[in-house]
Amino acid sequence: MTKKSRASISSFHPPRASAAPAGAVSSSGRPGRRSHGLALIAARALAVATLGQNVHAATLSPLTCPLDDSLRWILCVSVLVGLMLLAVFLWLEAMDHRAGAARLARTLEQQGSGAGMPELAESGPSAIVRLARAINNVRRRQSERDVAHLDVQAAYAHDLRTPLTRMGLRCEMLEDASLREAMERDLAQMRELVEASVASARLQRSVAEPLQRVDADGLLGSLMRDYRESGRAIAVDGHIGQPVMACPLALRRVLANLIDNALRYGSDVRVSARVDATSLVLAVVDSGPGIRPAQMEAVFAPWVRAQQGGSEAKAGSGLGLAIARRLARSMQGDLQLQNRRCGGLEARLTLPLVVA
Repeated sequence: MTKKSRASISSFHPPRASAAPAGAVSSSGRPGRRSHGLALIAARALAVATLGQNVHAATLSPLTCPLDDSLRWILCVSVLVGLMLLAVFLWLEAMDHRAGAARLARTLEQQGSGAGMPELAESGPSAIVRLARAINNVRRRQSERDVAHLDVQAAYAHDLRTPLTRMGLRCEMLEDASLREAMERDLAQMRELVEASVASARLQRSVAEPLQRVDADGLLGSLMRDYRESGRAIAVDGHIGQPVMACPLALRRVLANLIDNALRYGSDVRVSARVDATSLVLAVVDSGPGIRPAQMEAVFAPWVRAQQGGSEAKAGSGLGLAIARRLARSMQGDLQLQNRRCGGLEARLTLPLVVA
């Protein structure tokens, strides 16, 4: 109750009656005085009850009244704007993750997932960075395991040379000529397989080489000089004129493998170089019998030797083309075979150019 209400109650005095009602008798014996006191008390109690009720209602009325319409509208708009901002943030975050995942998938499709590939860029959203880092770690460990396996393979194959040499010396001591010739043929095949295994391990060891800028013209010229010094002149058509992304040792071995195959099965061997918008195409062509169309892809499997035209397959390990394609793909390129219309075979090696 406020001071104002108390003052109003204390100053409230009902008007005095000019005369007591008839029959009223006071406690002192005077008529009308007792009834006047009772009336005064009743009037004051009624005033207190009425003013107290009004003051309590006035105090509670601000708490129970509804919000103003303008304030309610402002609150609704604020909540709506907050939800819209949250939705935009979540949408942008989802688009960022989607773009990062698409970029990572595109890079993997272009590079492959084997050893010898360049490491993925660890950038973008945290989830994409974590995934790229995990893929790089897996590649690194796989490359280390492959290198260790190839070293063991080369060591085993190299150690087989010693017992084969001893067997060859003992074979010469046989008196039966036909038996000696048969055993010499078997030993020759075994030596060929051993040498092929050693060469396979050495070639595949090049898969772990990092990609770098390579002067393809210089590398090709050096390789052609080596063949010319060994008495085999190989013609070269075309000029590259710009670097390529490759592994120098792997590129040299792939080209040497293709040229050796062409010299083994055909004649008039030449190398042609052609450059298009983003890649270099090196084609090794010969004038031999070619390969049966049904075996065009099968010859890239390990230990498969192609039948040239209608003739039987010549001696060989069947590892050369399989290793050459693997090395080509480790350099983000490819190797394909195609029979020429004028006769012979074309082995086409495609490598990416260095983009300026």
